[in-house]
Amino acid sequence: MGYVTEPLAGIRVFVVDDDDDTRVIMEEVLGYLGAQAMTAASAHAALALAPELDIIVTDIAMPAADGLWLLERINALPRPIPVIAMSGYAEQPLPDFERAPFARKLLKPVERAVLAAVIHDVLAQVNRA
Repeated sequence: MGYVTEPLAGIRVFVVDDDDDTRVIMEEVLGYLGAQAMTAASAHAALALAPELDIIVTDIAMPAADGLWLLERINALPRPIPVIAMSGYAEQPLPDFERAPFARKLLKPVERAVLAAVIHDVLAQVNRA
């Protein structure tokens, strides 16, 4: 069995997070995994580029337009894009985060292998539907 060095090769992933360091790290990790990674501090940027994306990974708690705002708008598009949510609130679960119909929900920090597996699984589910 061969080792896959770039399990997300060619996948267009948009990361939305208001934290600069998180965006840089996520872009590097996704690039390492072979994804075409784009990042922004604003949910509005992801919404504008949605037709060109395969998947969105978004922080849940951001000023102005948060991850829930983005999810609602993405789900209203003619071709909804799967949205994975990330939260740093492990000790204080956010009720809206727990109830929201994100494709998956992850706690920060996310390990590289977990991130790759979750993105791959979500896209496989979308392709089977």
